[in-house]
Amino acid sequence: MNPNLRDVLLTVAKRRQQPIWLVGGPVRDSLLGVPCKDWDFVCRQARPWAVQIAKALHAKFIVLDEENRIYRVVLPGGENLDFAELQGRSIQEDLGRRDFTINAMAVPLTRATPSLSQGERAPAGWVRGILDPFGGQKDLKRKVIRSVYERVFPDDPLRVLRAFRFAVQCGFSIETRTLSWIKKHREGLEKVSAERIREELIRFWKHSGTASALRLMDKSGVLRVLFPEMEACRRTAVSYYGKGGVLRHSIDTVENLEWILGRIQSGQTAEYLRVQVGGFPRLAWLKWAAFLHDIGKPATAKMMKGRLRFFEHEHVGAGIAMTVGRRLRLSRQEVHLFGLWVRNHMRTGSLAAAPRITEKALSRFFRDLGEDGVGMVLLSLADHYTYLKRTLWDKGKDPVDKMGRRLLNAYFHERAKLLPERVIDGHQLMKALRLKPGPLIGKLLDAVQDAQAEGKVSTIEEAVEVARKSLKRQEVKR
Repeated sequence: MNPNLRDVLLTVAKRRQQPIWLVGGPVRDSLLGVPCKDWDFVCRQARPWAVQIAKALHAKFIVLDEENRIYRVVLPGGENLDFAELQGRSIQEDLGRRDFTINAMAVPLTRATPSLSQGERAPAGWVRGILDPFGGQKDLKRKVIRSVYERVFPDDPLRVLRAFRFAVQCGFSIETRTLSWIKKHREGLEKVSAERIREELIRFWKHSGTASALRLMDKSGVLRVLFPEMEACRRTAVSYYGKGGVLRHSIDTVENLEWILGRIQSGQTAEYLRVQVGGFPRLAWLKWAAFLHDIGKPATAKMMKGRLRFFEHEHVGAGIAMTVGRRLRLSRQEVHLFGLWVRNHMRTGSLAAAPRITEKALSRFFRDLGEDGVGMVLLSLADHYTYLKRTLWDKGKDPVDKMGRRLLNAYFHERAKLLPERVIDGHQLMKALRLKPGPLIGKLLDAVQDAQAEGKVSTIEEAVEVARKSLKRQEVKR
């Protein structure tokens, strides 16, 4: 903790003559050696505490939850200080209402921990200067997520999902008894607001190891509650994908995507994945989309000449994925991302199957997808590697793998050539060809940009000529 912050806390505590405790995540992360920017405090009369701290630090005061008396102080550097009203008669009672043992620890900031004489044992609950009545430090060493009591789940059903989020965040396993309580209380998630589930899910997706957690969520019945739209996937194409059908394939795709992301630690692709969308790195949204990418297969599955086919599943799936996003109160931008990636996840493979790739085809790919074409390539590769051995990634012999590399290289190193600035706009084009506004103008502009990507257009005159020829072709088709 910043020494200045601690000094201010101690000064206010002395003035108020009240104890204050650092609790939960900051204590856990400190013991794990994880940097912390958000600090959680528990005290009596939390609002006056937060107001005085905000004033002393020239920071912003925010009411997070007036009913439960939770307040936030936002420091100029971006750190958050959350002050919550002590629940119960003592700090021990407050900790007993928390979710997991690793989050049920506290450190006093305004008085010393119990001083011990030689050979004297610490009072109950104190371990190495930390109030730890439920064995959180032991569970940190054992790398286990263990709930404090069974009642924590009916008290707040979101904790069912939080258990899996903490498991991937910390790289821990979930204790057997806790997992049995999760199974018992999983239906409670249906009563939790969509906004809270959305927030917890996206925090889940941003960590690695989500594929194995998804399998455990499926085994415990949590996945069915969270994503009822995916249930039909479980029964689809079982003979092709094995037990679990398309659902199994979807989780395998997430696992492959994590494998690919683990090999991209630096460079422009890594920077692209770190860009924030809705306050979370783009890679989190990409993994969520990978899970949903084949959600349209059950509705489109047909046997044709002895083969199971899924024609147009990407377009049907895009609509379903966007519906899932809206149900969970995602923003318009986030819902659009789901639709874009699910709708286009077959395009990399289609390009790879073509006899030859043209500059025009590359230009159209990134013109349609923009910077999100990079994520599309990665998702497509993850999907593709569920059918092949991932060792092909290193050998560069697979056509889809080659196409993926070609597309990424094109975007990062040939973007100016593939996506040149338009030499003519719609108004100029309408004036030159005496046309009225309408969808046709967009088609003509696309034809001009295709020609630009191929190096055939560099002036307005050349652009008008290409548009004129394209217009004649359009008229012939009619």
